[in-house]
Amino acid sequence: MLEQIKKARKFLDAEKPAAALKILAGLKKNETCAEALFLRGEAWRQAGEFNNALACYDRGLKLKSCGRELRLEILIKKAAASRALGLTSAALKAAGSALILARSSGFFIPEAELELALAHRLAGNFSRAEPALKRLHVLYRRRGDWEAVSFVLWSLGGLWRLQGRYKLSIKAFEGSAAFAAKAGDKAARGYALFGLGGVKRVAGHIESALKPYREARAMFSGSSDIFARAYAECGMSNVLRQLGRLDEALKGYKRAHKLYSAIKDGPDLGFVEWGIGEVYKKRGELAKAEGAFKRAEKLFSSGFGRSVGQRPLGRHPRWIEPRGIILTKLSMAQVNYLLGNTAKAEKLHFTALKEARRHGLYTYLEVFT
Repeated sequence: MLEQIKKARKFLDAEKPAAALKILAGLKKNETCAEALFLRGEAWRQAGEFNNALACYDRGLKLKSCGRELRLEILIKKAAASRALGLTSAALKAAGSALILARSSGFFIPEAELELALAHRLAGNFSRAEPALKRLHVLYRRRGDWEAVSFVLWSLGGLWRLQGRYKLSIKAFEGSAAFAAKAGDKAARGYALFGLGGVKRVAGHIESALKPYREARAMFSGSSDIFARAYAECGMSNVLRQLGRLDEALKGYKRAHKLYSAIKDGPDLGFVEWGIGEVYKKRGELAKAEGAFKRAEKLFSSGFGRSVGQRPLGRHPRWIEPRGIILTKLSMAQVNYLLGNTAKAEKLHFTALKEARRHGLYTYLEVFT
């Protein structure tokens, strides 16, 4: 068993999750310890199968063989997988528990602080996330941990994009890509390029947004990281849609739809449906557009159902993806206005504005995207 676990770790270090899963599948039922479940979870997470990863992490945490240090590792990765699925409450809870355990044990304190900062970023608590990320950026640069520097810059790039601070965001993503290359981390460079392409697109640099997406798409082509492949297709399609290349965009969205559906990533599938709706809207196919926007809204609100997402609660709904909900309501308002439903359009529009302000987002200014 120990030899299989050792081999699985090596495969994961080499970013070969399928090989790691194959090795771990050879373990007998009575040999399935907490570490083996953690490694299975890591393999699924590397492959973009975040729901499967969470199931493995939860099983591992329940076993007696889950020691203090391993528990901490699992909680940190559970927060990361929850964040990837847009599960804000779960990410905050896991990251918060990880930081308490890290401080009491003296292990993985920066890693736990980083994950909690990212959970706060997801929740829209930018005033808590930004100082923590900046502090960690200084720490990792001082240590010469270029992989970690790349990740923190990627995180800051995403935060600054949400705040509309595009120059800072572009600089952060460019730095993230450069430090990932310095660390020899191909996957991290790919994700930095996704971020760079995305912020250039919303900042209005449409033509130059194609280059980073093309490079990242080529890097992940044939990869076992389904999430990355789907992200590449969706990102490229967003740029093509803005360039008016609607047929190409629709084909790309359909490829992304298939990939995101395979890993049951509801929030990101919502962005695909929103993009499809925007294509139909530009074509004047308003009924099809409205149908796509309704599907997007459902995915942003609840993922694939109660087991995956957070349904709206009480007077102040908490969604998996508030930015997606806001974009979709704005798009639905435009479609309804074109259909002559002015009162409904106004209600949707002003609801979107209210929610954007409540979440500290500037999504209502992104309608050109």
